[in-house]
Amino acid sequence: MAEPGWPRHAIQVGVFEFRRSVRAIWQDKARAFLMAAGLVFPCLMLVGFLYLFSDAISGAGPVSLPPVARGTVALFWLFGVFIATQRVVSARPRIDAEPLMLTTVSARTVVGGLLVAETLRVLAYLGLPVLVLTGGAVYLFASPLSAVLIPLAAVLLGLTAVLVGMALGYAIALLIATSPFVARYKTILGGVAALLAMGGYLLVTLPQFGGVGQEELAVLPVGWFVDLAVLGSPVRGSTIRAGVIVSGSLVVVLVGIALVEREASRLWFTDPVSGEEGMTASPERSEPDTDGTRTALADAITPVAIPRSVPQPVRRVAQWSVLRTRRDPRRLNFLLLPVVMAGSGLISSSAQFGSIWVVLAPAAAVLLPWVAGATFAMNPFGDEGPVLSTTLIAISGSAYVCGLMLPGLLFGVPLVVLVTVGAALAGPFELPVVAGLVAVSVLVTLVAVTTAPAVGMWFPRFSAISIGQSRDVIPPRLLTTTLHFLGVTVPGMLLVVLLVDAHLARALVAGVVGFLPSVLFQLAAGRDGGTLLDVGTWFQDIGTWVQSIGVDAFQLTASGLLVFGAVVVAALSYRLSVRRFDRYSPPT
Repeated sequence: MAEPGWPRHAIQVGVFEFRRSVRAIWQDKARAFLMAAGLVFPCLMLVGFLYLFSDAISGAGPVSLPPVARGTVALFWLFGVFIATQRVVSARPRIDAEPLMLTTVSARTVVGGLLVAETLRVLAYLGLPVLVLTGGAVYLFASPLSAVLIPLAAVLLGLTAVLVGMALGYAIALLIATSPFVARYKTILGGVAALLAMGGYLLVTLPQFGGVGQEELAVLPVGWFVDLAVLGSPVRGSTIRAGVIVSGSLVVVLVGIALVEREASRLWFTDPVSGEEGMTASPERSEPDTDGTRTALADAITPVAIPRSVPQPVRRVAQWSVLRTRRDPRRLNFLLLPVVMAGSGLISSSAQFGSIWVVLAPAAAVLLPWVAGATFAMNPFGDEGPVLSTTLIAISGSAYVCGLMLPGLLFGVPLVVLVTVGAALAGPFELPVVAGLVAVSVLVTLVAVTTAPAVGMWFPRFSAISIGQSRDVIPPRLLTTTLHFLGVTVPGMLLVVLLVDAHLARALVAGVVGFLPSVLFQLAAGRDGGTLLDVGTWFQDIGTWVQSIGVDAFQLTASGLLVFGAVVVAALSYRLSVRRFDRYSPPT
């Protein structure tokens, strides 16, 4: 039973949780800047578009609402459900200070507070775009009704997406808490689910490659929020659909709150099973090492295994690296931003090539190696935590660095080769090019795996951050991630372009080292000319000289330099990592 006045209590809890989230984001200046830039820049582009084409938009007259608009809103709603589900499962299955909360207020109040907080977070992201759209509609169409209906549609969209996502998230969290199998392999199952979600996204957004297209999603009722938003404007939607979506949203809210309360109550008052059960070593099933010790670490990381032929110190470091990643995959959130940004750009440009495999095969040969290198060894000193001093005196630098690199090579190389071969064979590449892409992927993986410890040791991070309910997550620094990503992917992508299209590679190099600086210096020089104009002319001559090099000679020379540089960088990175470990003194 809920206490009297539980809606007011739930709002207070939700507002307090939302304020804590805002403070946490504000304290992390880099994160706050990236989030603000991701919101402000698109909105400025939208404002510029509305300003430039205001006369054409206001004078267009009545137009019918296209199906693609409903499909786009439906896709956005489904994406919101996915994000809300993922957050509940991985970050917020429980409220902070759970014993205090559940003994002072009802579970319904706690659920309502979490719902209010999550809805406010969603509306914080939607607030600026909705404000721009509302202001543009009121100004261009002289429609005061839009000032109410567009925000109302946004609130209902965010609220229903959060509720459905929370219902799915708590169902999954409850399954993890009651099923030993799901609890033990939740990381693997979560990865599979993420891949399926990405596959569904590609199926919808890439109709030119066999997808269904966003227009097909227009049949989903969740796309009808746009019909509510355009009422009162020259865009002709469906009044019936607008009424249905409003009444349907109310039903979703009532049913969703009851369902989430039931699921969350079972989760909070159920003792969760341990995903580690049966993973500790026992004399009956553990094979002894050569020194007689039991293989508890080997049992803990099953079904993943490090070969027993690897020397024991190296094997122990590798096993600990795998175990830390498996137990706390939230440390890998830093991998998502570069991969998503690069992947989105590549997918968006794939339509120009007529086949998505033309883009996916080179991307797999470059992005996957970076992931393989960054997964286990991007913050070695920070991962050691309070035992860093013991680690520094208990093992040699060469053994420690080899242990850090081993998981990336052992598990990354087969995966990278398999995906690259599959994508290349599915694309319009000949066998020599396929072989070249595989060779590039192996080389880039070697560079990524060897440079990750070096960059991570020179820029370690020891301060913990908050991810969800965890307050002790220590991911790599943003600077570390950026340096490693650019240092691995930029030369790797140039090597791939040299292999696939040498003419394009030559043009890119000529533009970057010659023509682009020339244009910038000439613009800076203005009409007066002077030294800057002479510098611009000099850079233009460099670009012209690069363009005059024969394609075959350029391809052979540039590829040879990149391969030689990769080998040198890998060797130097290994030696620098060993030296850094042997000479490192922990901060006091």
